[in-house]
Amino acid sequence: MSRRSEAAGRLRPLWDALTAGDPEAVHRARKLTRRAQAELRVADAGGKTERAWRDLRRAAAPLRDHDVAGDHLRQALTELDVPGDTLAYFDRTWAERRAARLAATEWPEPPPAFKLRRGWKDRARRLIRRDGKRLLAAGEAALATHDAEQWHDWRKRLKRYRYTLALLGEVPPVLTDTLEALGRFQDAEVVLGILHGDPDLLRYERARLIAREEVARNKAQGRVRELFPELARLLSVGDAGED
Repeated sequence: MSRRSEAAGRLRPLWDALTAGDPEAVHRARKLTRRAQAELRVADAGGKTERAWRDLRRAAAPLRDHDVAGDHLRQALTELDVPGDTLAYFDRTWAERRAARLAATEWPEPPPAFKLRRGWKDRARRLIRRDGKRLLAAGEAALATHDAEQWHDWRKRLKRYRYTLALLGEVPPVLTDTLEALGRFQDAEVVLGILHGDPDLLRYERARLIAREEVARNKAQGRVRELFPELARLLSVGDAGED
């Protein structure tokens, strides 16, 4: 049987808060675009609908990345026990940076609703089996290199696989754990890029912040390597369950 997209239904009540820049709405909308990406693979909704959801994901991404980086930096400053005026300075300047980013954001029109047409579960299972084999090879290649972009690309594809699995049932813990570690790796890359790219930002704490994120990045990579044998077994089987 066909069914309506859950992503589209959940996005509608968030729209006003999203376009106003509410951080929680930005976070939830970004996740919904990932779910929609998985749904669209089995929906046959047409290129226009796919582009509309892609455009929303790209519009929300800079704000969401900024919020995540800010959370990591503030937590780090708290752990480093910096003076209160340093925290206040960070909060003020980070809010100003976010306001400028929000003002520069061009929100697209709300993406349309769509249906997952008849037979979508069979299509999802075929995609999972195909994706599993490709993701296994991509993971082996990522673990053999220090190229952050290759790790990031693998993470994006693995997230799409996770949401496709979720359409059919529960997501195995090893997959969510791996994605959590890959997410922390990517967050560290973003924070390090900000710190290296803006020497005036928190310049008195910059060296300690960089060292912290480098440790977090290496720890996250190590966690992915620990999880990979179990993840590889999942990807090799590609079992999406039954109706």
